[in-house]
Amino acid sequence: MKATVWLWIVAVLVTVFLARHQRTTGPTYPISGKTSLGAATFKYRLERTHAGAGDQRIEIQPGAPEAEGTLEWRLLGSTGPWTSVAMRHEGGALVAAVPHQPAGGKVEYRVTLQGGDQQIVLPGKGPAVMRFRDDVPAWVLIPHILAMFGAMLLSTRAGLEAFNRPSKFRRLTDWTVVVLLIGGFIFGPLVTWYAFGSAWGGFPLGSDPTDNKTLLAMIGWLAAAIAVRRARHPSPWVVFAALLMFLVYLVPHSIAAPR
Repeated sequence: MKATVWLWIVAVLVTVFLARHQRTTGPTYPISGKTSLGAATFKYRLERTHAGAGDQRIEIQPGAPEAEGTLEWRLLGSTGPWTSVAMRHEGGALVAAVPHQPAGGKVEYRVTLQGGDQQIVLPGKGPAVMRFRDDVPAWVLIPHILAMFGAMLLSTRAGLEAFNRPSKFRRLTDWTVVVLLIGGFIFGPLVTWYAFGSAWGGFPLGSDPTDNKTLLAMIGWLAAAIAVRRARHPSPWVVFAALLMFLVYLVPHSIAAPR
C-alpha cells in the first residue's frame, strides 16, 4: 500500500477520535450514570442543552414503582430559593419539566429521588446547568459540522505530509485554509446567530473560547500557507499548524458554558 494511502488512513482515524472526543465532552454534553435506590438499579441522563421552543422534559427511569421524585431549579447565578416541582409517574418513569428560557438563558437544576427511607440527589456533584438556545436550521448546522471536521481531516493530512518525500504541502494547506474558512467563519457565525442572536463572540468583540480557538487555528494555517509559498523549508510551519489545530480540537466545544 502506498505511503500516501496510509497517511490518509491515519488522518481519518485522528479525525474520528477528535469527533468522538468533541461529541462526548464539554459542559453541554448530558450527565449520565447509574445509581441505585433500595433494591432497584437504574440509569439516568440529565440534559444540559435545550434547542427550540417548549420546556425541557426531565425523565428518570427509577425502576421502582414506589419511588417519588422532586425537580428543583432556579436561574443560574440566582441566590434566591429553588422552585420545587413534584415529578409525576408517566409510563413507568418520573417526569417533570424545566420551564423554557430565552436563548442564552441558563438554569441550574437537580432531581431528588425518594424511596422508603433512602434519598438520592442527582447529579451527585452539584446541580446540572441547562443552557437554552434557539433552533439552528439543518442547512446551516450540517455544513458547519462537516466543514469543521473536514478541516481537521485536511489539517492532519497536511501535517503528516512531512513524512512524504518529496513533501507536497501547497494543495493540502490551501484546502485546509478554505474549508476552515467555510466552516469556522461563514457557517460558524451563522450557527451562533441562529442559536443565540450573535454572530461572533471572540476577539476583538469578546472572549468566547470557541470562537477564539477557531481564530487561533486559522492564524496558524494562514502562517503555514504563507510559509509554503515563501519559506525554503515550510515543513515546520505546516506541522506546527497541524499540531495547533489538533490541540484546539482537544478543547471541549462550548467550554465557556457553565458545567
